[in-house]
Amino acid sequence: MPDKSTFSVIPLVAILLPWFSLVVITASPKKARTLRLWLCALGALATFGTVLSLLPGILDGNTYTIKLASVVEGLEMRLTVDTLGYYFSLILAFLWLLATVYSISYIDHKENRFFVFMALCESFLIGCAFSANMFTYFIFYELMTFGSYPLIIHEETAMARRAGYKYLVYAISAGTVLFFAIVAHYFWGDGQLGFASYGVLSLESAGRAALMTVFFTYLAGFGVKAAIMPLHGWVPDAHPAAPSPASALLSGVILKAGAFGIIRVCFNVFGVDLMRELKVFVVMAVLACITIVVASVFALTQDNLKRRLAYSSIGQVSYIILGLSMLTHDGALGGVMHLTHHALMKGCLFLCAGVILVKTGKKNISDMKGIGYKLPITMICFSVCALAMMGTPPSVGFITKWLLGSGSLEAGLPVYVIILLTSALLNAAYFLPIIYTAFFRWEGDEAEEGEEHHRPRLVFGKEADHEMVVPIVILAALVIIVGIWVTVPGFPYSFVSKVVGAIFP
Repeated sequence: MPDKSTFSVIPLVAILLPWFSLVVITASPKKARTLRLWLCALGALATFGTVLSLLPGILDGNTYTIKLASVVEGLEMRLTVDTLGYYFSLILAFLWLLATVYSISYIDHKENRFFVFMALCESFLIGCAFSANMFTYFIFYELMTFGSYPLIIHEETAMARRAGYKYLVYAISAGTVLFFAIVAHYFWGDGQLGFASYGVLSLESAGRAALMTVFFTYLAGFGVKAAIMPLHGWVPDAHPAAPSPASALLSGVILKAGAFGIIRVCFNVFGVDLMRELKVFVVMAVLACITIVVASVFALTQDNLKRRLAYSSIGQVSYIILGLSMLTHDGALGGVMHLTHHALMKGCLFLCAGVILVKTGKKNISDMKGIGYKLPITMICFSVCALAMMGTPPSVGFITKWLLGSGSLEAGLPVYVIILLTSALLNAAYFLPIIYTAFFRWEGDEAEEGEEHHRPRLVFGKEADHEMVVPIVILAALVIIVGIWVTVPGFPYSFVSKVVGAIFP
């Protein structure tokens, strides 16, 4: 991070605005459900607008900072909005807004609790994005764990409670590991827990063994939320158990909080040069490749739609880790951009799964024959995002795979291209059957010759409430629009390339 930055209260305002939802729910009359929930959506909109207001300054290369508290000398809670943190905050605030609007029609019981913890979780995640040092990141990261737990167990079924318990066991264990990583970082880093453009640690400050211990402890601590195998065990249970808008946020944002922590460790704590000297990127690459392939194989075996999507997310998030491990410009750019690209695609897919559940009650893919005729808009949007996950141009999924492929060749490691192609084929193997079942199968299509069976007709206008359909359409459209937009020279979204360009000139 640059040494000079501008004092601003806007980062703190962005963190506090989601609490508006808590005040609204507490103060509003119980009978005013519609007004109360739409005011919660207004709070999410205000948060997104506040984050968006920082865009012109970020494009000009500015940073914004505010000190919150000082524990001891050199150990303080501080918010700093740099380009990388802003990039993460922008997509999380946008996806949170859409998920909040979607939830107005989806959540039909105990909505007060759900919306309160939705708001608190958003506040803590924005705190992660705007953290100026690892101590601040750790505080918000752990708060986010306890904020997201009620979202997972919201349905209060036996499956939800088991999934929530498992999530807490994994998350608290990871938090303990992360705490020891920060203590070691503080001790061997001369009390420097801040982030810097080229890293803050060096071989002069600590020995090779000490630095490798710090790195792999960080990787293990953040790897649980990033769902790196074999630390992924909570994900396949939590996603199906949680309500669909919460699943979209778990996959689209909360998994990324772990990946974003790893990005900070690689870029702003260790730095690319030190990672090369320690050769820790080799272990990262191996773990990422294993996760990408094995998670996709597991996805093939799942009949439950949300469980298949959960395993898909495990593999897809490791694209970010693989991109970082390449230590090349295009690889890092593809990995960082995938923070947004995957959030758009998988957020839409989980929200589509929610519409299917609400309108038909079906959870298993094998039961979804002809569903594309009953829910055409939903399944068209699902198909767009599923094809994007395979890397079909001109989608954002294609951009990610193209950059990662280019980065692997830049690193002189074409084996990564093979991994990416294998992943794309496996993605096709578990997504295309869903599309085929929805549009090319229907009840009675296996009737014997002479028996009556009719292809169903498309039925538009009877899908679901607009609050559920509009967010899905917006996300599916952005999957294509952003995929085209990123190829335009000088487009505003390219500010993320400034971060990578500074690290890999």
